[in-house]
Amino acid sequence: MVDMEIPDVNIADLLIRIQQDDPAAFESLYLQMWEPLFVFAMKRLQSEPDAEDVVQNVFAAVWTRRHSLRINTGFSGYLFTAVKYQVLDRLNEMLHSPSGIEEVSQAILPELNDVMDTVLIKELQATIDKEIGELPEKMRQIYLMNLEEHCSISQIAERLQLSEQTVRNQLNTARQRLKVSLKNAMTLLFF
Repeated sequence: MVDMEIPDVNIADLLIRIQQDDPAAFESLYLQMWEPLFVFAMKRLQSEPDAEDVVQNVFAAVWTRRHSLRINTGFSGYLFTAVKYQVLDRLNEMLHSPSGIEEVSQAILPELNDVMDTVLIKELQATIDKEIGELPEKMRQIYLMNLEEHCSISQIAERLQLSEQTVRNQLNTARQRLKVSLKNAMTLLFF
């Protein structure tokens, strides 16, 4: 998810002019967007040279691909997304060298952990709540009785007048669904 959005009114006009080979429009875009994109990359890479390289690569790609760019969403959002993918590529490169692994583990991960822990926990909790809410009614009831009321399988079976095997099956199915949803959510949240 891109967390920085710049008004696209002038930027959209600049894109049209850039596609018409207007270097002044490209320079204007560069001057307007370089700093926010750099800050965005810097927060993730914790390295000025790497952040500068990432932003330069994005601007170089915009100019190189100016005639073929087809952007249906906001252009600034496109730029931030391009920077995000360049950051991921850069981190991937770093993780393939011993010194890069050390740099990522010492500089980047602690910073990300501090900032992201709260956000990730909230997003994961929202995902869990959503997925629990989407379980079939009886399955949700059984799952919540077990989770929130700490009822045993036999207690749930007795209260709902179900067999213990039915309760076990419902709990297992609910846990499997939640496990798959959480795995998908964590993959999206971290990348």
